[in-house]
Amino acid sequence: MSASELSFELPGGGRVLFTERSHGNMSSVTGDGSKQAHVSREHLRARIGVRHLVRGHQVHGAVVRTVAEGDLARGDLEDARSSEPAGRSKAAGGARAPAATPRTRGARVAPTVDADGHATSLRGVGAMVLTADCLPVALARSQHRANGAEGCEQGAVAMLHAGWRGLLAGVLEEGVRAVGALGRGGDVFAIVGPRAGACCYEVGEEVHAAFTGAHRDGRRIDLGAIARDRLLAAGVAEVQVLEACTICDARFFSHRREGARAGRQAGVAWLT
Repeated sequence: MSASELSFELPGGGRVLFTERSHGNMSSVTGDGSKQAHVSREHLRARIGVRHLVRGHQVHGAVVRTVAEGDLARGDLEDARSSEPAGRSKAAGGARAPAATPRTRGARVAPTVDADGHATSLRGVGAMVLTADCLPVALARSQHRANGAEGCEQGAVAMLHAGWRGLLAGVLEEGVRAVGALGRGGDVFAIVGPRAGACCYEVGEEVHAAFTGAHRDGRRIDLGAIARDRLLAAGVAEVQVLEACTICDARFFSHRREGARAGRQAGVAWLT
């Protein structure tokens, strides 16, 4: 990965990458270039060196799914699949290909399981969300030393999708709970990625009222600051909010700026 990419190391062996327009549209269902999204996602998977990318059908809710080894399909697939022989998958990524279609690397259908985040302590698994103004939020739990210097439990990571509805629903708090449940201690750290910034993001009175006027500047609202407040209140030890606005920074896709033509960038977190 190049030094100019939005790539960061996290405690506990975690890493996070926020993709840009130059990496391609990561959505196979919306925006220009969506037909090539499987290629873009496969390039992403190979670049970060994971076996799987897992994601869900994002619904602006608060469901954060934990990915265990049993949830993963065989092979280097973009989306996690359960081992269920038939029916709607309960796996973290939950997608399944039509029975008559050979499964090839990168040739995946959209996830069928609703989830706005994933958490895992597995190495080689990238938890991914797609955004185009909403907040991608990476969490990492630091390693916990179980028996002094003799033993060390590995960390955990999560990646969350949060628009203003998701913030209100509690997706950040649920993500903190999920990474905490994957271990027996250790601090949680967070990075809030590129999103609609306070410089540009105007909302209606109902949104300002929902957040009781917090971080308001006229019609604009600072969701990054709200996310930081909520993460700290949930017990996160340190929160980094990137200074990157998707609306005014052409490096990123933005639904506010581009409408239906907007693709989606990815936020992905994984353990090295």
